[in-house]
Amino acid sequence: MLGPDMSREMTVEELYSEFLQSAGICTDTRKAIGGRLFFAIRGERFDGNVYVEEALQKGCRLAVTDRNDLPQHDRVVYTGSPLALLQQLARHHRRVKSPRVLAITGSNGKTTTKELIAAILSKKIPVLSTRGNLNNHIGVPLTLLELADQQMAVIEMGANHTGEIKALAEIAEPGMGLVTNVGKAHLEGFGSPEGVLRAKGELYEYLAATGGKAIVDGSDPVLMKKAGETGVEQIVTGPHGTLPVACRVVTQRPFLEVEVKMGDAWFRVTTGLVGGYNLQNILFAVSVGYHFGIPAEMVRDAIADYRPENFRSQFIAGKRNRVTLDAYNANPTSMREAIGGLLEYASSPVMLILGDMAEMGDASEREHRDLLQWLGTRSIDRILLVGKHFPEVCDPASGALTFRDIADLERWLKNEMPEGYHVLVKGSRIMELERLVPLLTD
Repeated sequence: MLGPDMSREMTVEELYSEFLQSAGICTDTRKAIGGRLFFAIRGERFDGNVYVEEALQKGCRLAVTDRNDLPQHDRVVYTGSPLALLQQLARHHRRVKSPRVLAITGSNGKTTTKELIAAILSKKIPVLSTRGNLNNHIGVPLTLLELADQQMAVIEMGANHTGEIKALAEIAEPGMGLVTNVGKAHLEGFGSPEGVLRAKGELYEYLAATGGKAIVDGSDPVLMKKAGETGVEQIVTGPHGTLPVACRVVTQRPFLEVEVKMGDAWFRVTTGLVGGYNLQNILFAVSVGYHFGIPAEMVRDAIADYRPENFRSQFIAGKRNRVTLDAYNANPTSMREAIGGLLEYASSPVMLILGDMAEMGDASEREHRDLLQWLGTRSIDRILLVGKHFPEVCDPASGALTFRDIADLERWLKNEMPEGYHVLVKGSRIMELERLVPLLTD
């Protein structure tokens, strides 16, 4: 039994008063929970209500639940939807703290762009930014509830269904935003590339309706057209843009060295990034820095100091092979960018280890086959394919090796111990391809 019949409902304002006296928010009883507000959120594969009693036993300040059949308790708050109440609480807190909010979405490059922007702005402005990949309907509220005295919040917004970016924007209430690009990502939820564009364009629509501004890459005709259709006020960067900002690649050895123009200032900087596709991420970050008046030398230092994490564009110089690990996500667009980028800077011989592209829906077979056909026109020394979809569409005459799962591939690598390659490891997060790195480097 949880306790006496003393549980209750609360308004957002009443809950906010409790939040200010709490140690923060928790949605997972496996993490620190003492003194925090526990939200019992439901998901496709979990139900936080199962852990309400555990949360109370571990000392949470309040437990928010939608289960009215649970025994009542003076530290239990009932609501129709704990998730909706969490989102309302986050929006209320954002309004109280009133920082400037910059929202970032797009098919590829969101996280790198977000981290570069946060690094640049934080040279001069106290900044809160999305941690890791907390960019969904739960992660965005949790991020906003971490606001303290920061003057700016850089919020990454991800989505795999139409309407989600609109909902996230209504929680975070950004005054500025950018869409990095639109590609063939999450086709299972969006249905088509046109569906992806409509979904990402929801950020432009929100900014247009609320008097905000969008930073748009002038070299991207698709996004320029979409921004124009929404009527959002545009800050155009890139060629022929309204901002006096430009970037170009100088070398890739393998790290990108770029030349940057900011107003009247020019500088060169060697980054910790590999792959020419990161140039667009750098351009967006420099543009934001220029817009907010960050001096060129601070922008240069922030770019030079940034190092990617979480299996994104990470270069590892191992004893046996040089490895580029880009295994946080994968879709047809990012696959081509990563492979094309590798071939620009890699020394021979080259090996590709590619895992399945998830969330492709009905387009999965076609997109995996099209990518392999595209690979057939490139000069690549060795190709290893792992998962369900790539092996199904791989032509046995192509010379590529196929593996049904990562354990099968791990056994092959342990036996063969390939050496002297520059290896690209690329696949969706569900494949866990980072497990292969020690077998390639040590």
